[in-house]
Amino acid sequence: MISNSITFPHIREKISSACYPFASRFALVMIYGLPWSHAFFYIGFVGFLFCVLASTTRYKELLNTIKQPTAFFAVLLFLYIGLGLLYSIAPIDMGIYDFKKYRKLLLIPLFIGIFKDTDSAKKLILAYSLGVLTLMTPTLLDGFGLMKLMGLDMSHFRDQSYNASSIVYWRNHIVHGFHVSIFFTICVISIFRYKKFSFIFFIIAILCVCDILFFINGRAALFNLLVSALLLIFYNINNIKNIKLIFGILAAIVIVSASSYHFSNKVHERVISIMQESQAYDEKNNVLTSGGQRLYMWSMSFKLFLNAPIIGNGLGAFRQRMLQPDNLIPNIPYHHTHNEYLTLAAQNGLIGLALFFALIWFMYKNANQQNDVWLKGITKIGIAIFLISALTDSSLHNESEGWTFMLLACLANTPNINRPKS
Repeated sequence: MISNSITFPHIREKISSACYPFASRFALVMIYGLPWSHAFFYIGFVGFLFCVLASTTRYKELLNTIKQPTAFFAVLLFLYIGLGLLYSIAPIDMGIYDFKKYRKLLLIPLFIGIFKDTDSAKKLILAYSLGVLTLMTPTLLDGFGLMKLMGLDMSHFRDQSYNASSIVYWRNHIVHGFHVSIFFTICVISIFRYKKFSFIFFIIAILCVCDILFFINGRAALFNLLVSALLLIFYNINNIKNIKLIFGILAAIVIVSASSYHFSNKVHERVISIMQESQAYDEKNNVLTSGGQRLYMWSMSFKLFLNAPIIGNGLGAFRQRMLQPDNLIPNIPYHHTHNEYLTLAAQNGLIGLALFFALIWFMYKNANQQNDVWLKGITKIGIAIFLISALTDSSLHNESEGWTFMLLACLANTPNINRPKS
């Protein structure tokens, strides 16, 4: 008879060896569903966690990941945010709600520990790209009139916050534009990397531009697209040998931007509405618009920050403030300030904000050290798009954008091994 002391380690090794490879596969399903499908995302998420927990012989290896600065500051930021529960001015249920929103930071060390090389990073980018392409497909079909031609009605899939004329599906236009902007970056950089398929990537990049300019309502997406286009020029400047071509591309961006503004009512209205809503709030204290609500919430959260600038007011503080009788928009249950920097500043103070920027710094530093120019460009510009989006939305607090932040942190930290030739 074989003793338990002999059989148990053997069984544990067998289980761990069987489950560990599937962790990365479930992670790919999770990332594929990230831009568009809660079902795919949570199937992948639960499968990923189960496989990691079952891989008991890998625990030490995964825990060692925390020694890397990106993983360390992700965990440190999460723990500090959690401390906000101890001194919060809000009820515990509001604090716990906010605390749960940042638990995605804990997956950064796990993803870094499992996706260790450039080849695995490419798989993550491919899964994400396919997810964004799936997100875009119904919007493009509707935008080009093909759904109407086929007699299809997909209106019941639309985000509930938009009216029947909206053609945004599954996600609201802010998140939709965020993902498409990153996908645009992936396509443009891939034009230079995979020259055999450059025409396909070029066509998809054009579709991304059409999607953002004409088929969704997001205003931040316009700025994201413009900034990513400019960053892409400077990033690929070594690949563009002819200086005239560089100025030609810049001129094309200016012409497309100006033409879209003057000849497209949809683009014109989105740009003008930013100034109109800001003016209406400044002159008439109008908070009945999207811009007016944001300006009001930013002002409210900044005042919260001044009350406790060092450690903040604790988790749930902004939501608690929104429930006060003097709130001008009491009937809208906002949970965050629609600005990640102000969300952290108001609730976690300068310390929380400093930890967040330290995490960003190490992400950017690690991305900049990548020798694979394709991965480096996608990650660096992806981080820039996230930081821009965080000005008008609490991007880390939110689900889809926040999980994309986790993906970018993993890509930034991918070691320079097994990389394909440039």
